[in-house]
Amino acid sequence: MPMRTLLCLQDQAPFVAPRAEPDALARIAEALEDLDAPALPGDFAQFLAEANGFVWNGIEIFGSERIVLERDHSLVPALAEINDSYHAKFDQMRCRLVIGRAEDDLYVFDDSADAYLILDRRGFEEVARFATFAELLRHIVAERK
Repeated sequence: MPMRTLLCLQDQAPFVAPRAEPDALARIAEALEDLDAPALPGDFAQFLAEANGFVWNGIEIFGSERIVLERDHSLVPALAEINDSYHAKFDQMRCRLVIGRAEDDLYVFDDSADAYLILDRRGFEEVARFATFAELLRHIVAERK
């Protein structure tokens, strides 16, 4: 369960956005459909229903809305916003849903592979593959602890 992964970071001050309400999830699903982006995978939608975005130690997991972090005056884009940007610029991202990022990595759900991937941000080469969002989240958090 992804929330267990986040709860173990409580003493390290992660930012965990309040849960997404069902209408917010419906709006993001509609926005992604309008972009011709892949639909939210079920386990990632469940995560958003518990935590509508997550920021910690260079990791950003996008939510249905932008996240404004007052502590460091930064902005984390919303899912639709970031996917619109990638889909408009890069054909190889059309079957992928960008769900997060770190300095050198993109975290995506690849609809054609039915898998979560870590991609190199510059060349989009696959670095790692995971069957579930929970596996991806555990991996990227463990790398930065």
